[in-house]
Amino acid sequence: MANKSPVYSNARVRVMENTFLNQEKFNRLVYSESVDEALRVLAESNYGGGAIAENGDYEIILRAEEDKVSAFMAESMPDNCGMESFLMKQDYHNAKALTKAKYMRIEDPDFMLAPEGTVDIALLKECVNSDTYSRLPALMADALSSIDAARANGDKSPRTIDVTLDKACFADILRVAKAGKQKTIIRYWTACVDFANVTAFIRSRKEGEELRSFRKAFIAGGEISLSAFEAAYEASDEAVQEKFRYTSYGKTVYEAFSGEQGAMVAFERAQDNYLLDIFRQDRTDIFSVSPLAGFYVAKKQEIKVVRMILICIKNHVDTTQIKARLRDYYA
Repeated sequence: MANKSPVYSNARVRVMENTFLNQEKFNRLVYSESVDEALRVLAESNYGGGAIAENGDYEIILRAEEDKVSAFMAESMPDNCGMESFLMKQDYHNAKALTKAKYMRIEDPDFMLAPEGTVDIALLKECVNSDTYSRLPALMADALSSIDAARANGDKSPRTIDVTLDKACFADILRVAKAGKQKTIIRYWTACVDFANVTAFIRSRKEGEELRSFRKAFIAGGEISLSAFEAAYEASDEAVQEKFRYTSYGKTVYEAFSGEQGAMVAFERAQDNYLLDIFRQDRTDIFSVSPLAGFYVAKKQEIKVVRMILICIKNHVDTTQIKARLRDYYA
C-alpha cells in the first residue's frame, strides 16, 4: 500500500512539478505556425506520456495528460482530507455528459467524458442508461432522478441537466471539502461556487432573461448571497462593480464589467489566476495538502490553456489574442 501521508505526497509533488511547461515552452507554442509544430513542442516535453496525436488529433495527447494527472492524484492524496472533491468534479461532468448522450441518443459518448473520478465510469454508464441510480452517490442519484422527472414532464432543455447536476455537484463537493477541514480546499471550492454564480449572472443579464431565470441557476454555498445578486440584477455595469467591490473577488469581478472589448476573456483569466493563488502561499507547506492540491489545479489549468492555444492555432487566431488568454505560470 502506498504511503499517503502529506509529507510523502508532497515530496512526490516536488518531482512532478518538473512536468510543468515553462514560459519558454509556452512562448514556442503561442508562436507555432501550425498545429503540427505545436505538437512537436509538446512531444519534446513528453506531454501525454508519449501519446501520439494521430492525424493531428491533439485531444489524444491532452486526454492522456489528464488521465496521468488524475491517476497521480488518486494514488497520492491522503484519505479523508477533502482532496476527493477534485475528482468528484469529474464524476459530475461524466454524469452530465452521459445524461445528455442518453437523451440525444449518442451511441458512443466516450469522447465527451472526463477521466474517471471517484465513480467507476462503467457503473455510471450502466446506471444512467438504465435509469437506476441507487448505486451512485446520494446527491448525484437525486439529481439524475429529478432530471428524468423533469424530462417526463416535458422539460427537454439541456440547461436543466446542467443546472441540476451543477447544484448537486457543488453541494456534494462542499460537503466533502468541509469534512476534510482543509482551509485552502474549502476556500477554493467556495470561490468556484461564487465564480459559477457570477458567470450565470453575466449570462442571464446579457441574454435579457428575467431575474427568476438566474434564481433557478443560482448555486448555494458561496460567499456572495442570492440577495446580493438580486439587488444588482437591474443595475448598470458600473454599479455592479461597486456592489461587488468589497467581496473577496472585487478586482476579479471588475474585469467582467469593465465594458472593455474582451472583458469576459480578462475575467476568465483573472478567475483562474485567483483560484491558483489560493494555493500559492502554502505551496511549500509539506505538512498540509495544499502543495498537492495546488499542483492538481495548476496542471488542469495548464492543460486547458494548451487546448486553447491549439484551438486558436488551428483557427488562425492572431498571437496577440492568444497571449491575452494565457494564465499566470505556476512553474
